[in-house]
Amino acid sequence: MKAGEVLKRAKAPKEVFDFYREQGRLEEEITLPSDEEINEIASLFKCLANPVRLKLLLLLSKPHCVCMLSYLTGLDITLISHHLAKLKMCGLVKVKSKARIRIYKTDTRKIKHLITVLTSLLK
Repeated sequence: MKAGEVLKRAKAPKEVFDFYREQGRLEEEITLPSDEEINEIASLFKCLANPVRLKLLLLLSKPHCVCMLSYLTGLDITLISHHLAKLKMCGLVKVKSKARIRIYKTDTRKIKHLITVLTSLLK
């Protein structure tokens, strides 16, 4: 829907119309992200809001096993495993089994999407 139409339907005051007219934005197409996309982005932010998970994600730019991550962070292996499971559930890391170990690495697909969304705020 165009900005001018939204303003008419919202019964915006003349000053608001004037503002959008001065900006040359009355014909601008206004699109609202879907609830699904908003929920996905919000869940990524929730997942990244934990300092341990953020630290792990940064460490996982290269593949690592849980024992390496435990040593580097000084945290117990079970706690690291718990946070890795959360990151995996959010789609931020992927895991590969090799013999009896599991190797974790950042899954960049959702991170790239998040960066794209955030970059659009700068336009």
